[in-house]
Amino acid sequence: MCFSATASFSASIVIGTLGVVTFKKSKDSNLKFLGAIPFLFAVQQFTEGFVWLSFNNFNFQFIQETATKAFLFFAWVLWPILMPYSIFKTETPGLKKKINFYLFLLGCASGLHSVYMLIADNPRPLVNDFHIDYIVSLSAFDEKIQLVQQITYVVVTVVPLFVSSLKGAKVLAIANFIALILAFVFFKHSLPSTWCFFAAILSGIIYWIVRMNSKKTIV
Repeated sequence: MCFSATASFSASIVIGTLGVVTFKKSKDSNLKFLGAIPFLFAVQQFTEGFVWLSFNNFNFQFIQETATKAFLFFAWVLWPILMPYSIFKTETPGLKKKINFYLFLLGCASGLHSVYMLIADNPRPLVNDFHIDYIVSLSAFDEKIQLVQQITYVVVTVVPLFVSSLKGAKVLAIANFIALILAFVFFKHSLPSTWCFFAAILSGIIYWIVRMNSKKTIV
């Protein structure tokens, strides 16, 4: 897991390299959204490197708020939208494509609510042991809304993979689900910050899926 600026930047380089290779392997245009995910994982980790620097270096304190919101934009907004959309794009017309389209719309709703949280609630980073907690002050009602959103997040990032016709997608679905559960149980408030360890594993699986399916023509 990413426990320092060095770890975040190092993870970004490793995952980013794999991301470039994966994207290049996405020969079919409809696989490119899925193939772009590892590289975007890397960009996310790169932004958190600056959050760490804002704690450790006075010269970077001015960038803390921007880096925090950039990092959480990936974690809270991008993934629930991109994951179902990337699978939707790989499906041929039919029931599975329709299901993933509705999951994409649900992900958009989750992402829009997260945009509101980023603007209105102004999340604050706090170093806790060797990870970062992202603190948001919520009312009792907002906590209930957040619980619904957390359930929605799991649904839109896992279910599309179970529904997918892509070879290997169910392996990614199981790995993603296990990663979310472990991160939520053990690192509830710092889930985004601890994600780089899981992102590296998931990126490897995505590369494997793209490589298996890149020769297959998908309409």
